[in-house]
Amino acid sequence: MEQMEHLPQQSVGYFFLRSKDVHVENGAAFITFFARLTKETSFGKEGVELTRIHPVWVNIDEVLMDHASEKAKAMPNCMQRYELTPNVFYSLCRLSKTCPGELFYITPYHLKSTHRKYIQ
Repeated sequence: MEQMEHLPQQSVGYFFLRSKDVHVENGAAFITFFARLTKETSFGKEGVELTRIHPVWVNIDEVLMDHASEKAKAMPNCMQRYELTPNVFYSLCRLSKTCPGELFYITPYHLKSTHRKYIQ
């Protein structure tokens, strides 16, 4: 009897990650913002789950604390990761082309989220 080769089971996840951190350099305080949209494909192979991460969009910005808006200063120093629906993900992709800086401040409609605060 001929055996069929099993293709690995695949799942695709859509994620938005944003981060804000404050650091001091040569006596001046800076705020660093980071945002990234990724499409992550997970699959099982030989009993091990592997994930391939495909960054779709990435942006990083650094601002002197004295020049930052009150909104930026008030944001918590942390990393936030959101699992999105495909529709929300692609809406954020479109927004990243027209207003990339806005992605540092929004909280998207999401399926699940994780937050990690930075310790100063």
